Amino acid sequence: SDRRNSDRRVSDRRRSQRSPIDCQIRLLSAAAPSEVIQGSLLDASSSGLKLIVSQAIEVGEKLLIEARRESRVVCTVTVEVIWVESEVLGRSTLGCESVAELSPRQLGQLKSAAADAASVAAS
Repeated sequence: SDRRNSDRRVSDRRRSQRSPIDCQIRLLSAAAPSEVIQGSLLDASSSGLKLIVSQAIEVGEKLLIEARRESRVVCTVTVEVIWVESEVLGRSTLGCESVAELSPRQLGQLKSAAADAASVAAS
């Protein structure tokens, strides 16, 4: 029964519409709550996020993600790290599942933060 529930959860995650989002984020880890980690958000769906970070993060770790526009936080999301792929230069790609499903408003805020960052970079 646990295996079937686990398999269903994976397939449910994959059915969620993913949106490419490229924006800088800050993370706080439950394992080291006083340390701010910088990263990038690659994509998001209502059930999870894919990130790149330059620090070691373990599977199962809970993270608070802050997406910012200029100096203010536009969206916060709490996630659990489901998988980690290490890359060169100490960077890792993380697959994260949202603790609570992201609302359409939260997804819109993430897309808006990414669009603002792209327009600043282009100018």
